[in-house]
Amino acid sequence: MVEEGAVFSALHKILLLFCLAEFASARCHTMDRESLLKYLANHSVKSISGVHTFSEIDSTNSEAERLISNGIADVQLVIADAQSAGRGRRGRDWVSPSGSGLYLSLVYPFSVGTFGLQGLSLVTALSAHAAIRNLGVESLQLKWPNDLLVGNKKLSGILLELCDHSAQTWVVFGIGVNYKLTKDQRASIGRPAIDVSEVLSKPPSIEQLAAAITVELLRNIGEFISSGFSTFQSAWNSYDRYLEKDIVIQNGNSRKIGRHQGVDENGSLLLQTIDGLQRISGGELFPSVREAGG
Repeated sequence: MVEEGAVFSALHKILLLFCLAEFASARCHTMDRESLLKYLANHSVKSISGVHTFSEIDSTNSEAERLISNGIADVQLVIADAQSAGRGRRGRDWVSPSGSGLYLSLVYPFSVGTFGLQGLSLVTALSAHAAIRNLGVESLQLKWPNDLLVGNKKLSGILLELCDHSAQTWVVFGIGVNYKLTKDQRASIGRPAIDVSEVLSKPPSIEQLAAAITVELLRNIGEFISSGFSTFQSAWNSYDRYLEKDIVIQNGNSRKIGRHQGVDENGSLLLQTIDGLQRISGGELFPSVREAGG
């Protein structure tokens, strides 16, 4: 007969080994706060008042909004290893399990109203684009208004949200980057996706990626405040995947078909239609009527 104590001891060892394996696996992918701060310090980032890191949270954008409601006074950075309720544009869910991606929100106060922020979403995409290209992803392109693509596969998405609090306009810059997706995670996304680990043989650490994007975004926000979007117009058009191609713009029940002629000085998409040149300030771009839903 096997003694009860021996069984308990064996089970305890198995459980301990399992926990250690899980911990080691998690440590391969979770955010190391000290490394992140070191990378930020290397770039002399002084404008961030607070860095908030979480192993899991509902949404980094939601946490950013809570910080605003609680009366923060300056720029804040929120990063999570996983999100239980990550969200993308147009109410879509953003697949956010631990280790699969970078989930980052930057909170920034502006002294101008909503009208003065035209084109800021595109500036955010350009910032992530420049940072990731500098890390080695040279084939990276842009899709209006703020997606990053490699071929026709999405690498990164952006969600900007505005909050008015204490007579000030706050912008929450939400950025998600696919870092290392499993086969099942790719399938759950429901559209072509790609990750950093797939396009780079030696991908950067998640901390290095987060710092690079944050630094580039802060620099470009400063440029945007000084000069508006017109400074970024040429850069956007040079990396726009669908420039000079026939596209569909879907905005609610409205659908416009035409030739993509680039973006104007405010970040609006220029669409050459049978009715003439139109400026599009909102909606979703599809490369074909079929992909827009028939």
